[in-house]
Amino acid sequence: MVSFGRMVILVEDYEDALNFYVEKLGLELSTDVEAGERRFIHLTFPSRKDVGVWLLKAETERDVAAVGQQTGDQPIGVLYTDSFYDEFDRLQEAGVRFLEKPITVEGAISAHFSDLYGNKLVLVQVLNA
Repeated sequence: MVSFGRMVILVEDYEDALNFYVEKLGLELSTDVEAGERRFIHLTFPSRKDVGVWLLKAETERDVAAVGQQTGDQPIGVLYTDSFYDEFDRLQEAGVRFLEKPITVEGAISAHFSDLYGNKLVLVQVLNA
């Protein structure tokens, strides 16, 4: 059996990334271990401790070029909520920059936003689920 564990996001600065993903998005710090010159930071979702984000500092020239563009113009992730407008308002108040107004299409309401580096994410509520 295979299951999803962590998505990797390249970052320029750990503290800035922690501020965005923990303080603004609401993920929880699960692991923060220094191993020589590297630091391993795992974040989890409060409702799903087995799924999360692994923040890795960009080290190589190729890594640095990919920060904020790991998936090109496509979203790096989708975040689900059961209360879209409450979460939308909370994120905006926390300083999250939405790239569009919420749209309702085919049984879901969604809006794209970006992280501190420009990676796109999507906030989604599936309606009548």
